[in-house]
Amino acid sequence: MFNYIRAEFYKLVRRKYTYIALGVFLALEGLLVACYAFHNAHSYATPFGGAIPIVVEMGAVGFCICLLTADIVFAGQYKNSTLKNEVSFGLSRTQIYLGKLIAQTLLSIAYLMVMMGFFLGACAIILPLESGAAFYSASEALSIVGWFLTAGLPLWIGVQAAACMCQFLINGDMASSFVYVGIVFVLDGVLELIGLLVRGRVGDILFKICAYLPRPMLDSVKSTIGNWNDMGRAWLVGAFWLAACTAVGLYGFNRKEIK
Repeated sequence: MFNYIRAEFYKLVRRKYTYIALGVFLALEGLLVACYAFHNAHSYATPFGGAIPIVVEMGAVGFCICLLTADIVFAGQYKNSTLKNEVSFGLSRTQIYLGKLIAQTLLSIAYLMVMMGFFLGACAIILPLESGAAFYSASEALSIVGWFLTAGLPLWIGVQAAACMCQFLINGDMASSFVYVGIVFVLDGVLELIGLLVRGRVGDILFKICAYLPRPMLDSVKSTIGNWNDMGRAWLVGAFWLAACTAVGLYGFNRKEIK
């Protein structure tokens, strides 16, 4: 397994896609910091402690990055007919599946670390560290961001497993991406709508299920910073999605005919 993961990273570090995607995200972060600096030069200054909590409002970007890293690692293997070569080489399907899932997860975590380091560092260098009464202090803002990232990490990892499952079970990059988007961004809205139409006990159950889907759970976490109960629920929900999606993906991939 270790050799397979190392081989996946050997391919990743040599793909332009890996660096281009990261470069685009860093450029967008740089543009955001530049907007803060421009605003500070022409209006009331926003300090470091007032700028970095925007990370809490942009948690859904993590779900998009999970889809991107899944695409980078999987590299259209059904379209390119390369997955059957790995199977015929003698690697077990479980090893292939888990190896790619681990590679995707580690790549997403690496993206997260680089992006957060760049954004926080740029804000610390360019924006004033002193905070007025209307803003958080630097230490308070860092605590908020750290809490949110700690609570969001298991949810992003759980959703990473969903992206991996879609890649392995659905032929076609576009189709698997649409299914992933449906699961992560649309499913909770559909359940809420059905719950409103059905009402009664079934409707209540659907509303409760909706609250434990990754995106609503992430929204809940960002509005209850410091609540350890929500932190625990986020980790449990993330672990459930990781286990459930991995189990479904492994089962389906082991039964799937590879052409």
